Amino acid sequence: MVGVSKTYPPQKQVLKNIYLSFFYGAKIGIIGLNGSGKSTLLKIIAGIEDKFEGEVHFTKDYSIGLLSQDPELDDSKTVKEIVQEGVQEVVDVLKEYEEVNNKFAEPMDDDEMNKLIETQGELTEKIEHMNGWELDAKLERAMDALRTPDGDTPVKNLSGGERRRVALCRLL
Repeated sequence: MVGVSKTYPPQKQVLKNIYLSFFYGAKIGIIGLNGSGKSTLLKIIAGIEDKFEGEVHFTKDYSIGLLSQDPELDDSKTVKEIVQEGVQEVVDVLKEYEEVNNKFAEPMDDDEMNKLIETQGELTEKIEHMNGWELDAKLERAMDALRTPDGDTPVKNLSGGERRRVALCRLL
């Protein structure tokens, strides 16, 4: 961060000329009084807040996530469905692969069959590149490490702490 400042209308300045940089692997804590701009600073770093003065630069290939104090979760989903949202691209490719495989049971001519085989091969390469075959085991390890409720548990039945752990698992 280079010279970052943030003012809320009409004249409430919460950040003034902030300079920050972090070493790789550093653990950072932000401490301050209520209203001092801690959440605003984190929102700027996460890219959620974009109306500020100054510059924010990120090292290439970094991803940043922010876990809100009260995460929004879809109460109609299960714990596993929420966690899968964090790897939605991989989930979508696996679903498409399954749909292609199901089409092999349908009658088709040779051209359609060849196109389907080609599509299946392309999807297989994508899945291997994303390490998608290991997705379920990876999600189970993450859910276990964060002690989330069972994957089949409806989100609407979770306590506040359980909801935050599920949201953290999705984020990570």
